[in-house]
Amino acid sequence: MTVEATAPKTEPAPVAPQVTGNTPDTWEGRVLSQLASHRRYPRLALSRRQQGVPYIRFVMDRAGKVLSSRLERSSGFPDLDREAVALPKRAQPLPKPPNDKPGDTIELVVPVEFSCGDLVK
Repeated sequence: MTVEATAPKTEPAPVAPQVTGNTPDTWEGRVLSQLASHRRYPRLALSRRQQGVPYIRFVMDRAGKVLSSRLERSSGFPDLDREAVALPKRAQPLPKPPNDKPGDTIELVVPVEFSCGDLVK
């Protein structure tokens, strides 16, 4: 007889959409825009032309204060991952969530794109 252990089910945090020129003006879009305006490309990663999209999970309160941030999915490059995890705290206060978002805290999973081509424009 085989017994399999399973981890308790947790509800995933919503993944925020990527910001594009056609993104509607949503709270999630404003959060991503705020994060993008504070993103720093790590110098060593840039000189090595490292590119990637780490995903981070962060929790914020209703005032836009970031309570925690952690790596959800690695880009494959530690410098990019560290910058992505540090980004939400540096970008705070984030836009306050709308009243239709329930709870005292909001949890989001967002991509943080690092592309060397973006910096040459």
